[in-house]
Amino acid sequence: MTVTVSLSAELEDFVAKKVASGEFASPGDVLAAALGLLQERDSLDALSTETLKREWTEGLASGDFRPLDLAALKADARRQHQSKS
Repeated sequence: MTVTVSLSAELEDFVAKKVASGEFASPGDVLAAALGLLQERDSLDALSTETLKREWTEGLASGDFRPLDLAALKADARRQHQSKS
């Protein structure tokens, strides 16, 4: 399949440098690698979103929850620390 792509001068220069360095055989190979990375990122983003949804659901199902009272938590930790001293 042949696709024509318009690139900014900066990206065109970047692709040309990659080919000139010998890292890639052609501009098409550079773009194929770039698109492969984009696919990988999209897959990871989808996986992260699914993981977050699953963890959120499991957290809600795990039982009763209440807001964290940091002042009470600190006070309790101080009392425990003082009783050990």
